[in-house]
Amino acid sequence: MLAAMLGWSALSGAFAQTPDAGAYPVTVTDVAGRDVHLAREPRRIFLQNGGHLLALALLNREDPFAGLVAWENNLGNSDPTIWNLMRQRWPQGGQVPELHFDASGNADLERLVRMKPDLLVLELRARPAVERGPAQAVLAALNIPILYVDASIDPLGNTPRTIRALGQAVGQQARAEEYLAFHAARWQALQAGITQPREAGMAAPRVFIESRAGRLGLDQCCYSQGRTSWGQMVDAAGGSNYATPLLRGSTGDIALERLIRDRPDHYVMTGTARVRRGARVIPFGYGATREAAAAVMADLMARPAFRLVARTPADCAQGLYHQFYTSAYNIAALEYLGRMMYPATLGHLDPAGTYREIIRRYTQIPDAPFLFHLSRGFGDGRDCEKDAAG
Repeated sequence: MLAAMLGWSALSGAFAQTPDAGAYPVTVTDVAGRDVHLAREPRRIFLQNGGHLLALALLNREDPFAGLVAWENNLGNSDPTIWNLMRQRWPQGGQVPELHFDASGNADLERLVRMKPDLLVLELRARPAVERGPAQAVLAALNIPILYVDASIDPLGNTPRTIRALGQAVGQQARAEEYLAFHAARWQALQAGITQPREAGMAAPRVFIESRAGRLGLDQCCYSQGRTSWGQMVDAAGGSNYATPLLRGSTGDIALERLIRDRPDHYVMTGTARVRRGARVIPFGYGATREAAAAVMADLMARPAFRLVARTPADCAQGLYHQFYTSAYNIAALEYLGRMMYPATLGHLDPAGTYREIIRRYTQIPDAPFLFHLSRGFGDGRDCEKDAAG
């Protein structure tokens, strides 16, 4: 099982409420395979990717912003609904200074150094630029350690490694292992439902992901991801990512004519409430309504010739919350995909319930209403999920 390969393990017993001061000094292995030595508990952390705040919410549950000296708040840009929810719960989060630090290594290094960070949590994709530029030497001279993390290049493999590394770094290893045991158990159950039909001779369903469908408006189609992010999520959930062999790089456009000719088994559009001028993206997230999401999905499916992608008029297009691909809670996305592809063995799954359980058991993020999935018929525009439930 892949769970064993990833090293997910259960840990019983009581879970600490505060960082374990006796855990330091500690050597943490990051997702780049580097051993990072921390002499003491980090109290002035710079977080390059604000999306990893959701991982910190599993660890520093009482206050995920605790110990942050600065961050790149791309969480507010990628999904303003969850950022608003967290800011309401932890108003102090809005006071944490923001500092731009992109994957190309562009950053105000002098300002960052003046903030006196004692740990930089950086994206794995930024490593080449950091090591080529001045940051590596400056930080090494100041004895400021770097911990590389990732949940998008390899969502399935690196998410548990990231949570484990962060748990060790902030003295919350027990909480990290508690959540990873839950994650592994759900993953193993998912695998069981995939293995049975595959061993019976079922081919891996071909799935096309239109990433952030409508991101450039209704005149554009069809941007996708290959051997990364959503592409790897599809493969992990027992599918065959349609775009992978067609893209030269990790992302790119697939011609609608090609899709019409090949007609993949499943068509999935991802989206969030991220707002950009001219965009028409499905507004999944907290506080989203089925009516608003369905209206956007209808517009996307009304694009010229789009209906010809369907294998039959009875087929349904699926919509999913885009940010799952880079989330510590991505097991819910894997369940959505698995249920879609293997309804006979995984149709009983409740991915929304899984997500709620994560929020209620392992975080103190408010348990607010959300919408992460919608399905719509190609031929009649029906709500396929409601139709199946009825």
